[in-house]
Amino acid sequence: MHKNPSKKSDAKRPLKEIGLFLADILYNAVIIIVLVVLIRTFLISPFRVIGSSMADTLKNNEFILIDKLNYHLGGPERGDTVVFLPPITNKYPHKFEESIVFDAAGEGILPIADLKTGKNVFYCQNPLVQTFWFCQDRVEERDLVYYRPVEESKADSLIDRSWKQAEKKVVTGADIQAGQLTFWGQPGQSYLVRIYSSAGPEYFVKRIIGIPGDTIRIENGRVYLKTADSDEFAELEEVYLNDENAFNTYFKKTPGMGDFVVPEGYYFVLGDNRSHSNDSRHWFSPIDEQYTPFVDRENINGKVLIVLWPPTDLRLIPAGVLEN
Repeated sequence: MHKNPSKKSDAKRPLKEIGLFLADILYNAVIIIVLVVLIRTFLISPFRVIGSSMADTLKNNEFILIDKLNYHLGGPERGDTVVFLPPITNKYPHKFEESIVFDAAGEGILPIADLKTGKNVFYCQNPLVQTFWFCQDRVEERDLVYYRPVEESKADSLIDRSWKQAEKKVVTGADIQAGQLTFWGQPGQSYLVRIYSSAGPEYFVKRIIGIPGDTIRIENGRVYLKTADSDEFAELEEVYLNDENAFNTYFKKTPGMGDFVVPEGYYFVLGDNRSHSNDSRHWFSPIDEQYTPFVDRENINGKVLIVLWPPTDLRLIPAGVLEN
């Protein structure tokens, strides 16, 4: 009796077709994912507005689309409404606090390769999402590190000293590559180490008022600008401010504080809702509480292009040209 090979071939055909079908789906899914990642990274990206700091330009819970491509081709401009990570301030907690003992030579070593903690942001509160890499905080380059000595009591417990006298360092790429932070201090002394991110955990949306080389002056509720190629201040005509906020830009100056001279690579930003905006007027670094009013260019994600939601408020956000 002879077996018919064609029947065996016919039986395998559906399995082969199913396999090709699944492979095609997987291939297309990978292509779509790659395209979405590339578009969100280099072209455009959606964001949700939280709060009213940009009213009336942007409103709470509106969904916006930001333009990233423009900033790959050129820098942010005065008047742009931008999404960015603000500098870390004293309102945010530290990522890590560790204790180390310096050796007889006064050297202290803190291994950082295994340090990780969950990010304290709203999109990481879901137990499933918490397991993803983007919700895991680690020690990163440019993180701020404060360290200070502590004393041990007779009960072997640490006696707290004021953090006001803490020393400070910034995490470098070499530290990350070595997998450890190295400190120098008092031989045999116990130290507490606190590590902060260089930027806040949540994105902000504000308007750029000063670009590198500008000098900003806030006086009597008004904002004045002196550009790099000018010798005189001129008052800004901020046409985007509503009646409540026009001529109502104030902040509490600390002793010795004067004009804001914007350094290279940084920007000065304000919210359009001046009385209810956490912006360049109010940022102080943790521990040492140094005034940190400027946004790093590397932390600017893109320029607000359009309001997508709700549909009844669909609108373009025009390029902000400041008149002075």
